Amino acid sequence: MNSADKKAVVADFLTRCNGYAEGQLAKYRQELGTADAAAALAIQDKICHWTAYRAFNEHALGEIGRGELDDWFA
Repeated sequence: MNSADKKAVVADFLTRCNGYAEGQLAKYRQELGTADAAAALAIQDKICHWTAYRAFNEHALGEIGRGELDDWFA
């Protein structure tokens, strides 16, 4: 497998992870509407974590796209 193929596999995986994260965020946002105060705090914490996870993956996708991580795929 060449470097371009490896990058494509990782980029596809990260994109799929972000799709999953979007689903989780939608679920937790929906739950937030009916949660009591204590549960709402826990849900907001989960939303924060999933948002950070998604942002990290987007950052990594950008680095892959710009060639900043090419040495990882050599």
